[in-house]
Amino acid sequence: MNITLNYLFDPLCGWCYGISPAFSALANASEQVHIKLLPTGLFSGAGSRAMNEEFAAFALVK
Repeated sequence: MNITLNYLFDPLCGWCYGISPAFSALANASEQVHIKLLPTGLFSGAGSRAMNEEFAAFALVK
């Protein structure tokens, strides 16, 4: 039985990076588990903040 886990995550979210080791362990535990990465989040869609070099520098420092 194959299992696909759809993982919606915000690429700028520290919590999303924090869970990475658990997802890696899950994916490595069985060849039947597949994780489909679906980046989304705070900066997607209409009305969201534009990503630019200035904000990227801010996000890396904070």
